[in-house]
Amino acid sequence: MLHERLIFSVEDLSGRRPLTHAEVVRSNVAFGCVPRLDEAECQRSLCYNLYYRTMDGTCNNLFRPLRGAAFRPYNSFKFNHCIRVSRSSAICGSGNQKPRQQLNENTNFIDGSPIYGSSVGVSRTGFLKTVFFNGFRLLPFDISVCRSATFCPAIFVAGDSRVNLFMGLSAYHILLTREHNRLASQLQQLNPHWDGDRLFMETRKIVGAEIQAITYREFLPKILGSTFAKTIGQYHGYDPNIDPTLVNEFNSAAFRFGHGMIQEIYPRLDQNFNNISLGSFSFFEGTLHNDRLIFGGGIDPILRGMMILPVRRSQRLTTAVTENLFGNTDLGTINIQRGRDHGLPSYTRFRQFCGLSTATTFDHFSREIMSPQIRAKLQLIYGTPDKVDLFVGGLLEDPVQEGFVGPTFACIIGPQFQRTRDGDRFYYENPGIFTHAQLKEIRKISFSRLLCDNGDNINHVPREAFRIGELTSCTQIPQMDLTKWKE
Repeated sequence: MLHERLIFSVEDLSGRRPLTHAEVVRSNVAFGCVPRLDEAECQRSLCYNLYYRTMDGTCNNLFRPLRGAAFRPYNSFKFNHCIRVSRSSAICGSGNQKPRQQLNENTNFIDGSPIYGSSVGVSRTGFLKTVFFNGFRLLPFDISVCRSATFCPAIFVAGDSRVNLFMGLSAYHILLTREHNRLASQLQQLNPHWDGDRLFMETRKIVGAEIQAITYREFLPKILGSTFAKTIGQYHGYDPNIDPTLVNEFNSAAFRFGHGMIQEIYPRLDQNFNNISLGSFSFFEGTLHNDRLIFGGGIDPILRGMMILPVRRSQRLTTAVTENLFGNTDLGTINIQRGRDHGLPSYTRFRQFCGLSTATTFDHFSREIMSPQIRAKLQLIYGTPDKVDLFVGGLLEDPVQEGFVGPTFACIIGPQFQRTRDGDRFYYENPGIFTHAQLKEIRKISFSRLLCDNGDNINHVPREAFRIGELTSCTQIPQMDLTKWKE
């Protein structure tokens, strides 16, 4: 696992060699930080402790135990302490005489399951549950845990348990939950004869269509750039012969490119797009911290900050996820180990699959990984090209023209989204799913419109939410006419 811990600092190693384990230990002795091998004394101040008591988490922070251990991943590596990674759950019956297959707990389709969950469910009222707290309409949580603004370990309930991992993610869940209830309220007025189940399912159908439209018209063209037309292309209708199942390489490597876009610092902005008094927050501060959303102005300051924040190139992971995630977890290492657990082919195997040049030396990567320093460090760490993990090699590729991923990840992501779309008989553009008039209205939707409709007081947005541009009044952003759903 040692090279797993180095690959994400490969850019920082330029011109230097990695220290040996013995050298690292000697340097720590010089600074008075010697790893303790005896039983931890949790009440005693230890080296590196501050809020985190021990290297292995024996004495976690009493107030925030989920934050982990004293020694962050790199320090754990220095002292030969491995990061614990559990294997993914396998499908029953796999892994014995046949390859081990992992369980996907979410649906394969773009159907709003992060909001609604992946099991069959309806609503007696047609609305999603929310709570009103501290002046904001939020996802459900146990209000009694909030004893004060400084102690509120709120855990939101949503269709995806990861909703609580990061404040920005929580904000988007809240935004889409509000969108469901906003649409349901209007549809209820238009069709008072609908019962709760009908109201819920019709609303969910529209929200799912909105997410599909935004994904294929706004998000994916920005990610795939010049390869979008070739790998996804125009929609020609539902094809029952297409298998929309997610391939392991997509789920376990390629679509994790977004981890490289995570920022160190996120601004929080007021109505005039100036910093609020509470200031910005780091990714670490926004992790498992719903209290900072609840008592920090709600979702609006976070969403405004994301509107104007330039995206990071996904080719490098920030220390926010390699050193500071939950105190002692490295997301990059977990991604590498997950790929190995799932039996993913190597990066060079997928280069061949995607029509790129055969690589027998690291210089054969030069068209996709242009930096000679990066290639040299890959050689130092892996030794031979065939050993490079798919996640590592794919992430380090320079992006395709006008895109954010390299050609190998584009080769995996594009066809997967094409299959997800063309193999879904409920895809919003499939004839018969919506009337012509309704489809015309859905095509007006944009992520900018969702921000306008569901923020607490968002009045100006970029016309294209996935591009940084001049802010436009929400009155100028097209919106759907729901009277097309009146019966």
